[in-house]
Formats: sequence, structure tokens, C-alpha cells
Amino acid sequence: MPMSTLQHLLLFPIVLVVCPGDAHAGDTIVLPPGRFQVDHELQLIVSDLSTDLVNAQWPGPKTMIRADSWYELAPAMAEIPLGTEIIVEDTNGVPYHVYFTELPLISITTAEAIVDEPRVHGNFTLSDGTGQVTIADLGIEYRGGVSQLWPKKSYRIEFWTDSTGSEHVDLSLLGMRSDDDWNLQAMYNEPLRMRNVVCNELWRMIHAPYYLAAEPDAVTGVAMEHVELFVNGAYKGLYAASERIDRKQLKLKAYNGSIRGQLYKGVSWGASTFSSAPPYNNSLRIWSGFEYEYPTEVTEWSFLHDFVDFVVHAPEAEFLAEYPSRFELDNAVDYLIFLNLLRATDNAGKNIYVALYDTETPYFYVPYDLDGTFGVIWDGSQENITDDLLLNGFYVRLMHDCGSNGFMDRLRQRWNELRTDIITQGNITGLFAQEFAHLAANGVYQRELMAWPDYVYEPAQLDYLSNWLAARLSFLDDRFNAPCEPSGIIEEPWASFSMYPNPATDRLFMTVDGAGTTVELSLTDALGRIVLVRELTGERNVIDLSGFGKGLYLVHVRRNGRTSTDRLVIN
Repeated sequence: MPMSTLQHLLLFPIVLVVCPGDAHAGDTIVLPPGRFQVDHELQLIVSDLSTDLVNAQWPGPKTMIRADSWYELAPAMAEIPLGTEIIVEDTNGVPYHVYFTELPLISITTAEAIVDEPRVHGNFTLSDGTGQVTIADLGIEYRGGVSQLWPKKSYRIEFWTDSTGSEHVDLSLLGMRSDDDWNLQAMYNEPLRMRNVVCNELWRMIHAPYYLAAEPDAVTGVAMEHVELFVNGAYKGLYAASERIDRKQLKLKAYNGSIRGQLYKGVSWGASTFSSAPPYNNSLRIWSGFEYEYPTEVTEWSFLHDFVDFVVHAPEAEFLAEYPSRFELDNAVDYLIFLNLLRATDNAGKNIYVALYDTETPYFYVPYDLDGTFGVIWDGSQENITDDLLLNGFYVRLMHDCGSNGFMDRLRQRWNELRTDIITQGNITGLFAQEFAHLAANGVYQRELMAWPDYVYEPAQLDYLSNWLAARLSFLDDRFNAPCEPSGIIEEPWASFSMYPNPATDRLFMTVDGAGTTVELSLTDALGRIVLVRELTGERNVIDLSGFGKGLYLVHVRRNGRTSTDRLVIN
């Protein structure tokens, strides 16, 4: 039976273009539905209606705002400012804070509690600042590992055709790709709330897929846009709406009965740092620091295991002869430059994707979760170190390739090429300054403090970042132009580790890769309290957990002044 017009409307998101209607009175600003959100607990109203439009639509003194109720301005205002607090009173004389912003507004409402998984049904509204309002059903869940310990949560959302989630629908958000699956990044651990956004933009400036001629729409990175988020009427602050790394984004070849395109996500330390190649189990979607992402139809670790085993165990001559056919050389060069430019200490094994476009093509890297960069680490604290080189086991071997047009030759050439335009003090600080100016002009940092009183807002962070970058560029100029060393230890990566089982009960087994010297283990609970400190001297260790309560913990392994961290659940 043909589908009715009503059925069609119910199966797809609704996109409305909302324009302000005629003013009820010359002194009353009328905020159209969907163009504002209200948090009654914080006594906060945020609207994305253009202040230019407001001041043109309602010239002269303005005494009232009509939103979900009537609010009085006292005294009257001739001009409504952008990003500056306006105090109004509701009909009961309760003061409210009103802001007009250029940032898009997202509102999500749910009847069920949001959890790690599964996704629960909710309703989604996006007002993009142009008058277009998008309304859709969605499924929502928390995302992240360590970040789930923080009060401000990140979310993963998926657009549905209805409340059941049985079918999905693709939507294009804020000029980004059309897809059903999106992230809302909280950025709680990043003091400027923009490193992730700027770093992903920088990666797209530096790197393009090597197979772009065959797949013109392929992107080896994600686009992100700042938004302001309300969940169930509560203002959650500044977020980044983000595309996801997946087969569609990378345009990997689809499974057709045989494995072609492949995608693996580094979620913890282990084989992901190319320091060991332990046995795998195809009944599991996790192997030694990697999570199996694609293909979804089957799980077959043998391909990635073979590559990791090659990196770890191949004799030097075999490694140098074969690695360019196994891993895309220009991608390896660009990612090492990017990793060290950012000094992304949590992104050399974790927080990185390994992908393969098609059968018989080389693997390549794709970055994600870039909050701990440019002088801060994973927890948002400053680490003012500029004179070290971040490597993993794969890069340690690559840095012995001193041949003509080999890895070190290409690294030096590419670094010096990028230093002429993209990787310059002016360009990078300009990207941060531009984003900061936009956020500050819209008053976002003041609202972030309202939602998260413990947030430390320090504009001086920009000066710290600029000074850090100048020292970092100077070090990398020297390091990447230094003579190649064909043998011996180039630089030793920090300790990586794997642990099992997880969740654990009374015992935890830990394998510390490359732990030739003593490393320090510490365990912190969900409140950040240190509950265990121990030295590990062997490669394989057993940790007694019988005295610890159930819950979520962080495991920290520290060596040579560097710390690796992962999440542990004790049942």
C-alpha cells in the first residue's frame, strides 16, 4: 500500500525555517519556538537569534522578552548586545540571565536515564543560527573511557526514524557530512575547550588520503563544530558536535563476503604500541589494546596481527624492504609530525585508528580525541615539556630507515615543507586565537562557569600555549633535521601496558611492555583518591584487588616522567 503523506512525515526528521514574527509590541522581543532554550534551575535563557536582527526588528527601547514566559528588562535597553549577560525578571520577580549567542543550540530530551549503553530514546532539536530548526528522534548514550569519570559527560547520538530505533536516518549537521551517527564531545578536561576542534582542523590541513583519486570524498579525519547543549532542560555548556571515524568517512571498501576495508581503534596500550604481538581470539572484538571496528560482519584479527608481528619481529633488512608496502609511508610521516607537533602523549597507541582501504593496500593512521595536546595532558593539567620525541615501537624502527627517500629522508623533507606555511607559529596560534575570540565574544566561557562552577577559566592559557609552541617548534626543527642513526636505540617509548581481566574481581594481571626498568603503578578511585601505589619490576605482574570496593578506577603506569592511563572496573 502506498505510504501516506503523514506516514512519510513521521519517518523522517523535520527541518523548519523559523523567522521572528511581527512584534506584539514595539518594546517586546519575541523569541520564536526552537530559537531559545531555558534552564530554570540556573535561571538562564540562551537564544541564537541574531542581535542584528533583534535590534532591527525591534528598534528603540526594549522592555520585555517573550520566550517560554514573559520576562521584563529593567531598565529598558536600546541595543541588545552579543554574548553579554542581560538581567531580566520573570512574572514572579525572579531574576534570569539572558544571552544571545551565534553558536548553534542543541536540546535533547529523554524519558529514560542516559547510561553508557544501551542508547535510550530521546528527542533532538538543533537551531543552527540561520533560522533553520532540525527536529528528530535519536538514541543517546554516554561515550568515552576515562572521561566518563568526569561530571560533564560526552555523548554518542544516533538519529532514528522513530522511537524504537529499528531504522536509522542520516542528517547533515552544521555543514558537516550526512550521517546517522555523531559525537557530542564535552571537552571537560581541556581548559580552553577548543584543542580538539583546532587539532582536527590542523590534521585536515596537513594530511589527505593517499587514495583520494579513487575516493574524492574520503577524509582521514573529522570535522567538528562548537555548539551549546541543553539536556532535559539543563544547560550542559559548550560542546563540540563531531563526525565519527568510520568506514563511510574513510570510504573503505565494503565487505562483500571477503574482508576488504579494515578499521581498528586503539583503546588502550598493548599491541597498539607495536611492542608485542600476543595471540588473538576471533570470538572477541578486543585484542591487546585494539578494538575491532570494521568489518562488522565478521571478526578476523589475523590481518592486523600479521602486520603487528611483522613490525615487532621482522629482521631489520626484511623490515626496511617490506614496510612501505604494508604501511602508507606519507601517512606515517605526517602522523609522526602531527603527534609530536601536538605532543599528544595519549595518542601513540591509544586514541588512534589503524585503517586499510582495500585488499593489498597499505595500512594508515587516523587520529581522534585530541584534548591532551599543546602543553596539556589527558587530564587537562599543564605539562610544560617541549624537548622529547613521542614514538611507539613502529616509529622506533622507522627512524632507522636512513635510505635515500626513506622514512627519515621523507620526514625531514615533509617537516621543512610544512614549516613554510601550515606548521608556523603564526598560523597555529592564529587558529587558536580566532576560535578563542569567537567563543569569548559570545560569552560562552561565562556560561560554562555557570554550568560547571569548578571550571577554571584562564585566558592566559593562550599565552602559555603560544610560548609552549615556540619552544616545541624549535626543538622539532633540530630533531627532525638531525642526522639519521641507522642502528642503535633512537628513543625509547614510554611504558605501555595491558591488563586482564577487565572487569576484575580479586586479582588483576598486568603486562608492562618494554619495562626494562622499574615502573610505578598507582590506582585512583572515582573521586580521584590514590588507593594503591606499587613498583613493578617484572614484565608480568599480579595485583591483589581483594581489599578494594566495587566501582570504576583509573590505573596509571609511570616511567621516565611519563604516565599511561587506562580504566578498570572492579566487580
